[in-house]
Amino acid sequence: MTTLYQQIAHELREDIRSERFAVGEPLPSEKELSERFHVAPGTMRQALNVLVDEGTLSSKRGARKVVMRMPARFPEISKFRSFAQWAYGRGRTPGGHVIKQEWVEQTEQDSLLLRIPDGQQVLTVLRVRTIDGAPVMLERTRYPAWVGAKVAAMDPTCPSVTNELATRHNIHFFAADNVFSASKAGAVDAQWLPLAAGDPVLVHRRLSRDAKGSPLEMSEDRYLADALSIAVPTSGKNNVLSWTTLNQFPWE
Repeated sequence: MTTLYQQIAHELREDIRSERFAVGEPLPSEKELSERFHVAPGTMRQALNVLVDEGTLSSKRGARKVVMRMPARFPEISKFRSFAQWAYGRGRTPGGHVIKQEWVEQTEQDSLLLRIPDGQQVLTVLRVRTIDGAPVMLERTRYPAWVGAKVAAMDPTCPSVTNELATRHNIHFFAADNVFSASKAGAVDAQWLPLAAGDPVLVHRRLSRDAKGSPLEMSEDRYLADALSIAVPTSGKNNVLSWTTLNQFPWE
């Protein structure tokens, strides 16, 4: 049975999908929303917390909630787990090393997706990722300057940038938009992974944010075809899958 606060959360999701409340903009105050839905503040707070937990709204206390992203079709899929967290959770040892990192001029896409001010550079990082010492993935990541400055100073063999940012700099990855697709390995992939150019790879494109909705990174990860599978629960009521185009997060 759906509770009242769950019904309100559903209506707010639809408001966001229809762009009544745009991504990056604050919602009306809790008091205004309580009056709109004719509910007590406590009920309204429960509804908002549902959207905070799934990564749709910001989580900063004492401030109006900001729309972080379009609501996921199935909330559980939006919970953030990094490569290292995924590996640790399976009793494996993540690792890797930086091949190349450099500051570059921002692109139009950087400005749009990472919300980078005009004239500000981004840090690009090319990194091989390993599981138990074996290379399984090549990671291409772009960071806004305020995050990139901290990443650039890290040990190039740091096993988890996500954990390092959280423990040393209080920068916490909260949610991400994820797109998975199949592709063919390129020359750079073949240079650093045990495969040949043209071999199949699993591509994971990701745009990550903190709890305030601020973009933290934009990344394209290319996995060996047999290194990773995606398990997705579905039912008659919930369908985690949504089809999209390969170039939702196009790269230069």
